[in-house]
Amino acid sequence: MSRDPGLAARAQAWLAAAERSVAVPRLAATVMLVRDGAAGPQVYVQRRVASMAFAPSTVVFPGGGVDPVDHALDPATPGLADLAAVMGVAADVAAPFAAAAVREVQEECGVVITVADLRGRAHWVTPEFEPRRYDTWILAAGMPADQEARGTTTESDHSAWVRPGDLLVRHRAGKVRMLPPTVISLEELADFADAAAFLAHRPRVARVVPELVAGADGIPMLRTVLP
Repeated sequence: MSRDPGLAARAQAWLAAAERSVAVPRLAATVMLVRDGAAGPQVYVQRRVASMAFAPSTVVFPGGGVDPVDHALDPATPGLADLAAVMGVAADVAAPFAAAAVREVQEECGVVITVADLRGRAHWVTPEFEPRRYDTWILAAGMPADQEARGTTTESDHSAWVRPGDLLVRHRAGKVRMLPPTVISLEELADFADAAAFLAHRPRVARVVPELVAGADGIPMLRTVLP
């Protein structure tokens, strides 16, 4: 559950519409920055400010939309071919996502990583009923030992290192708001004993687009097929 108070109303209106408008998703990338803590792996998260048009007051990983400058990344950049192979695309397709990931991590938490540090995790697209849609790569990278992550963006009002299990407990209790891709990513991280094992794992990645349908009781539900 995303716990977005406006989600149900948007879904009902979209299903009831005679003509449905579908927005073109913007390319985006987000990064699970991970490290080891005393009780297992930790991940760096931020809470988006309440005034954001998309996912307000929602806990997310650092990331954002692909900018024009990101398309200039050389497809021969070290590490890009391996990342593209995991994500199931050619290097030139992967390039802008990788560039955006590196840039956003530096802009949003002051941490410098390289394309070679990135690991592919998932590929999600916002459901068609949403007015703002994103075609998002979820990537991961290890936290450099000689750097410190800190909130450096006005788009978030809180940031912290968390154990995935702790954050999932708070989400299930209704204390924090998260989107389904974030929840699933945290569940996957929680299965690993340490950050190194998580980063070494090569998951099966497929493009996931949740489909809005009416349930047997008429209540809208998202049907999602995971890889």
